[in-house]
Amino acid sequence: MNNKKRRFVCAFVNIILIFLVFILRYSGLCTFKIGEAVPNLLIPLALSISVFYSNTAFLSAGLFIGILMDSAVTEASFFNSVYFVVGCSLCSVLATRLLNRNLKAAMCLSLLMSFCYFFLRYLIFFAFKGVAVNYEYFVVYLIPSVVYTAVWFIPFYFLQKKLTEI
Repeated sequence: MNNKKRRFVCAFVNIILIFLVFILRYSGLCTFKIGEAVPNLLIPLALSISVFYSNTAFLSAGLFIGILMDSAVTEASFFNSVYFVVGCSLCSVLATRLLNRNLKAAMCLSLLMSFCYFFLRYLIFFAFKGVAVNYEYFVVYLIPSVVYTAVWFIPFYFLQKKLTEI
């Protein structure tokens, strides 16, 4: 398959996948919830795109995912858009320049990106607003959600690896 067709197929599959994951996440059809831990599957999807594709692809995907997520929340903020553009950029630079694109390094990036997302969201929407959160929030929700979200990176990693080999 020539290069132009391959890029089109990869972009088409990723756009469909982003829409499917977004609809599953925000429609309530399937939340993949275990206890209080709820994964945000758009984080590992964005990270897998930023690890395997070029600058324009991961920036476009990060901005697209961020805008979709910001459109679904009630607070008027651009937190998700800014986070996904900056996070995907940093992860892409780390994956290409500092780390390898192997599964172990990418899983470390996934854990880091998931933790930063949930912790920054906690700081901005709870701590800076003065909302009191007890110890249970971290033990029951935040830490399990971070780990659960990071584990979901594995299927997206192998999917993107297979797509780049087409």
